[in-house]
Order: sequence, then structure tokens, then C-alpha cells
Amino acid sequence: MILSTSMKRLASLLIFSSIVLNLSAQNNTKEDSRINETILYGQLTLDAFTMDLCSTWYIPEHNSYKADEAILENLHQQSFEDISISLIIGSWCHDSHREVPRFIKILEKINYPFDQLNMNALDTNKTSPDYDAKANNITNVPTAIIYRKGNEIGRIIESPKLSLEEDLLIILSKN
Repeated sequence: MILSTSMKRLASLLIFSSIVLNLSAQNNTKEDSRINETILYGQLTLDAFTMDLCSTWYIPEHNSYKADEAILENLHQQSFEDISISLIIGSWCHDSHREVPRFIKILEKINYPFDQLNMNALDTNKTSPDYDAKANNITNVPTAIIYRKGNEIGRIIESPKLSLEEDLLIILSKN
């Protein structure tokens, strides 16, 4: 059967709409009874950080962070073909408020392929419907876990040892 142009457009629109709905559905919130606040909960997309819930802390920190340009240049020369990152955050956590916008800005600056970034938000009990924090030894947020070919090669936990960009470069430089 040959599809008309309008039917092809409709099919494309339906597929696109489905993708958009799936992406937006990932940025769920819940009321956290321990702190009596609405928090992000579960799998995230970058759009979560522009939601009213996060924009007041994410946008100013993202815009003001100045990463070390020399280290960024070294990071930019890395191959990210086999590198994936899991970023586990708490939208209620002051360390996440500081480090997550900075980490995302670094990834933007080095042209990291964001389809290889998996983000999840935990509640104050460190649970998520989409991520087993206990099985992955998550004790503090934020935690960035860097994988090469599916094998963990390093973590940045809560705050960097040197700087986010320098810690990331050290991890990526491991064989």
C-alpha cells in the first residue's frame, strides 16, 4: 500500500508526539514527606532543570560557572564513543544544586553526546522508581558514575576532589 504525503506527515507527527510525550513523562515529581517538599523523582531529561521546581537554582549556577578552559580543551579531545554517564541527583540537595548545573555545563562545553547520559532523581530516602541506588552503592548525591564500554571507571561523589572538569579528565584518562 502506498501512503499519501499527508498520511506520511501524520505518521511522522504521531511518532514525534509520542517521543515528546515519553520524554516529558520522565520528569516526574512527588511530595517528599520527610521534607514536605515537591521533588524530582525518577528518570530525568535535561528539560527537568528548566521546570519551575529547579530553574531557580539550576539556571543561575549553570550560567555563572566558569570551567577551566585548558582542562576543557583536554576533555574535548577525549573520545566519548564508549563512554556513558549515570548522574544521580537529589533535587532537594544543596550539593546537587551546586554541582549538577556545573557538570551539565562541562558536558555541553565538551560536546558530550547527551544520549549517553542517564539521569535519575532520588527522594530523601535515596529511592527512585527507575534506579536501584542501593544496588549501585549510591550513598550521597549527586553522584556521577562514568562507564567505558559498560564498565565503571570512576565516580565523582557529592563534590569533586579537585574540580569537576579535572576529576572527569582524570577518570577518562584511565585505561
